[in-house]
Amino acid sequence: MLPEYAEIFTLLKALGVPVVLLFFYLDGALVGKFMPPATLYVAYVALSAPSNEVIALVAGASVVASTLGQFTIYRGFNEESPEFIGIRRTVPYVDRVPFVVKDRIGDRKMDLVGRLFDRFGGAGIVVTNLIPGVRCLMSIPAGLSAYPRGRFLAAATLGNVIYLLLLTGIARGIAGLARFAPSF
Repeated sequence: MLPEYAEIFTLLKALGVPVVLLFFYLDGALVGKFMPPATLYVAYVALSAPSNEVIALVAGASVVASTLGQFTIYRGFNEESPEFIGIRRTVPYVDRVPFVVKDRIGDRKMDLVGRLFDRFGGAGIVVTNLIPGVRCLMSIPAGLSAYPRGRFLAAATLGNVIYLLLLTGIARGIAGLARFAPSF
């Protein structure tokens, strides 16, 4: 038995924002590639039609979540980053996570991302944050090269802001089309 449209809509409104934020964090940390958060965000905005203020809050929180996810990976690959709470020393195998992520991505993608970062630096971080599939990968070469933390955070945040603005435009466009669609 398939769920009714009203049930899906109610569930989306109730759980949409926390799930979107969790998925954006996981996407930024390169772990959440199983479910693109962009799809859920667009569905949430298009179907629930929240006010402009709510969209701004959800988009802003999504930018923060994605940037924090990227910063997590950046710090994992940056040997010079300070360890605030001692996770690397106390949790077994946590120091291997960056290398597992790097192996999961593959040598070919890592070579491409490394060359892009070497050539474009912060601008490359901004631009690749706009491309689904390679979003957030620049965190790895940025961390490995000890790219300045402030510049990394500024570039990642800017790229995520532009990405969320594009997603919001797409969602609003879909919602606008849905209003004019004939009902059968």
